[in-house]
Amino acid sequence: MPVAGDATDPAARVDELIAAFDRDGDETTLTEAEGLLRGVLAADRSRVDILISLSTVLLRRGRLADTPARFDAAGAAAQEAAAAAHPGDQWWSFTRAQLSLVASTRYEFERRAQDLSAAMRYATEAVSAVDPDDPELPDILVRCVNAYRLSFERSGRLADIDTAVRLGRLIGQSADPTHVLAAQQFLGACLALRFARTGDQADIDEAVRLCRDALTSVSRRHIDRVALNSTLTYALMQRWIRGDGGEQDLTEAIRISRELVAALPHGDTLRAQLLTNHASLLFIQALEGDSPPHLDEAVRRAREAVDSQSDSAFRAGHLANLANLLLVQARMGSDPAGVRAAVETGKAALAALSPGNPDRARALNILGSALRIRHLIDRDPDDLDAAVGMWRSAAGSRVGQIEIRMTAARSWARAAAESGEAGLALEAYSTAVGLLPLLAWRGLDRTVQEKRLAVNAGLAGDAAAWALAAGQPERAVELLEQGRQVLWSQAVQTRSDLSVLAAVAPTLAAELDEIRRELDGSEASAAVVIPAGAGDPRVWQIGNDLLASAVGGPARPDGEDAGRRRRLAERWEELLGEARRLPGLAGFLSPPSFAALRPATAGGAVVLVNTSEWRCDALVVTDSGVRAVPLPWLSSDAAQRRAAALLAAQREVERGGGSVARAALRQTLVSIQRWLWDTVAEPVCAALDEVAVPGAAPGAVPGPDGRHRVWWCPTGPLTMLPLHAAGRFGATAPLAERRRLSVAARCVSSYTPSLSALLRSRSGAVPPGAVPPGPPRAFAVGVATLPGQAPLPAVSEELRAVSSHVPGLRILAGRSATVEAVLTALEQHGWAHFACHGEQDFDRPSAGALRLSDGRLSVLDLAGRLATASRTRAATPHAGTPPGGAADLAYLSACRTAAGGRGLPDEAIHLTAALQMAGFRHVIGSQWAVSDRVAAQVAADVYAALTAGGSLNSSEAAYALDRAIDRVRRQQPDRPDLWAALIHTGP
Repeated sequence: MPVAGDATDPAARVDELIAAFDRDGDETTLTEAEGLLRGVLAADRSRVDILISLSTVLLRRGRLADTPARFDAAGAAAQEAAAAAHPGDQWWSFTRAQLSLVASTRYEFERRAQDLSAAMRYATEAVSAVDPDDPELPDILVRCVNAYRLSFERSGRLADIDTAVRLGRLIGQSADPTHVLAAQQFLGACLALRFARTGDQADIDEAVRLCRDALTSVSRRHIDRVALNSTLTYALMQRWIRGDGGEQDLTEAIRISRELVAALPHGDTLRAQLLTNHASLLFIQALEGDSPPHLDEAVRRAREAVDSQSDSAFRAGHLANLANLLLVQARMGSDPAGVRAAVETGKAALAALSPGNPDRARALNILGSALRIRHLIDRDPDDLDAAVGMWRSAAGSRVGQIEIRMTAARSWARAAAESGEAGLALEAYSTAVGLLPLLAWRGLDRTVQEKRLAVNAGLAGDAAAWALAAGQPERAVELLEQGRQVLWSQAVQTRSDLSVLAAVAPTLAAELDEIRRELDGSEASAAVVIPAGAGDPRVWQIGNDLLASAVGGPARPDGEDAGRRRRLAERWEELLGEARRLPGLAGFLSPPSFAALRPATAGGAVVLVNTSEWRCDALVVTDSGVRAVPLPWLSSDAAQRRAAALLAAQREVERGGGSVARAALRQTLVSIQRWLWDTVAEPVCAALDEVAVPGAAPGAVPGPDGRHRVWWCPTGPLTMLPLHAAGRFGATAPLAERRRLSVAARCVSSYTPSLSALLRSRSGAVPPGAVPPGPPRAFAVGVATLPGQAPLPAVSEELRAVSSHVPGLRILAGRSATVEAVLTALEQHGWAHFACHGEQDFDRPSAGALRLSDGRLSVLDLAGRLATASRTRAATPHAGTPPGGAADLAYLSACRTAAGGRGLPDEAIHLTAALQMAGFRHVIGSQWAVSDRVAAQVAADVYAALTAGGSLNSSEAAYALDRAIDRVRRQQPDRPDLWAALIHTGP
């Protein structure tokens, strides 16, 4: 900080005293510093540097004892300093930075929203005004960086934490060791927080390293040592949770946490929270290692936290944590008395929380779980009724953390399902499905969205199963529609997004989006799941259900912050009602009704094949309604095993397993085909034969060649299996053909990720003659060779064949097939053909990509660019159809472009879905690697059929692919690996 006067000026002595306090925590040094500063000000109130120093000293003293009066005095000194400074002089930025520091410190202790707003306003002013060459830049930035971190924790805006990281790096460039230490501390915390949102491995590794480096440079009594150790503990736990650091991270985190608790004296304001954090870590270790001793220690620490804050506003949160731990401890030890103690402790926690407190949902969830377990012991129906009431209230809380609400809804649903109460189970599962769009809210990072949805995979299928059990097949269809395709629905501006509203009421849309971000706030982190241990799986499940409560700790007491969340939730409801009163937006942020979805089935039937642990069924949806087809020989576990077997066989081929691996894949596919026919396809085909066609006699077949027109919409692990290829092939292929023992003999098959997607693709049809003259409508991409990839010798042949049927075809081949060139071409052309390598990461499906000459064109890149172009066209309707025509057909003659991920099967995250969701009506893709020669032959046959009338006509795409595949199948019926991979998606 700039010091006025000579070397004997008291400000220099004050700096020494503050440094001494930082080294050993002796408050007498601050007392002496404050006396010196007040003495100078008694003689001269114009000393801006002295006023800033006094404000800093008062803040430190206020932090020690959480003294609001000292915070007020610090603010007054900072305001007086700011009043003496003017824009452009040397003190302007410094005084704004000091005001930001005061406001952010006050916010940390008192959680008043206006303090954080002030901190951000002052920080922005200071950072924007300071000269990059100002020698006091590090001191200014040190005072500002925390405002951005706190703003990120509250609102979840990544831009804030990115700014905090950038400022921290600038501070670290200083040669002053004090600044370097501050940078290490700030960066460690900010990088760990950013990692929790984005999953960037480099961030968490750097956070751990920075904290360790800082700890080696400070004394054991340094005032920042506790904060550094706490940050290191948090960073280690984040890395362990993601599975990147190994067991040593968990062990080190517990060791550091234990040392922190031991070092803090009884009565310290931080001790209760540190005790709770330590109990949470021990709880995790107990679950992960099935270790009752660690759980016993966790309970002791949690009791100590409760006892140390008998009059604190945070005590209710500590009681909820204790109830949580008591419950798991009792379950591990089969101790009924412990369960009853958990119930009583949970009741005490709940009684201390007001209805609007955001922590109340957590307490309700814990108490509901305790009551449910007591019901299982005592069989008192009142306990189950009470548990359901707790869970229902928690799930419906408008201010509770969304992950807690989801956990409560799922616990409620499972309890109802296990009791066989179909109506209650349907209510609970419907509530849980309704929370999915909030759980994966559009403002969160994609990594967080996918993690959260993966933890809740299969939820829609379970909900649909209980809708069927309750005799409500149309409701089952609605739930499958609502609970699947959550991410794609947001990406294409459907009911879970605000883009439609923004087009007609941008201010209203912006406020809704901001409120949702604030309500998500610091809970915008990936879901935490404990690896399954060797202990009782029921205990592990309870632990996972309650883990979010344990890791979070007591969040807030009743007060300004809790009140603000209540007001935000109320404002959200008000704005939602306002939006739904606008013309055409009555269903805004509401799931689609069955009546709205039914038109998607025009000309055939959509068959939703639902798998659930409770039951499996096919839902045959036609224009006349829904027919439920029970599938008693299908199970979710069996489907999972079949999908895993197919994936394993594919990987062996891709690893270069040669003829042995190819034969194994072939045999695996033949087995899967037969199993799918017996368990799914045959009963579905029988039901299709019985479904009445409107205007025709019962049993009439709608297709022109005597076959049904079907759109398959599988769920869960079935999304990875070839339902369209089900049948008795192999050695019995001729018999199967004669007796129509296959889907191919009975149906013309397509796929659709959802009814909404099929409905959108139907509505996108372009009338004949509507395409204006201009550049050629079609382009093709060909990349035959790439470093590290097997050559594709038939690419040239395939491009020649396509070109022969599509006059004026634009070709991007070899080096011209760059990522940017392809994206631009996609925006300008209505037809696209790809002959290149494709890849899919089954664990991270968003990373699936086409391999082009200069890099990878990923699912997210593709969907993002095309969605932006689509929004631009929607916002400028006068611009008309793009020069190359509306997005009509995309042909992906590349490997694995229609294969999704194992963890998110119902999200259909693959290239085929990305192109369809971005506007292409018809998409042809592959479920696994395809023979280069076969791919070329099929493509030639498809384009020959689509251009038979002398012009490009995509409306027959499904039939064209069906006939082209039939040609290969008739030649080699026992080689499904050659002909069963390619599928059509669209109308």
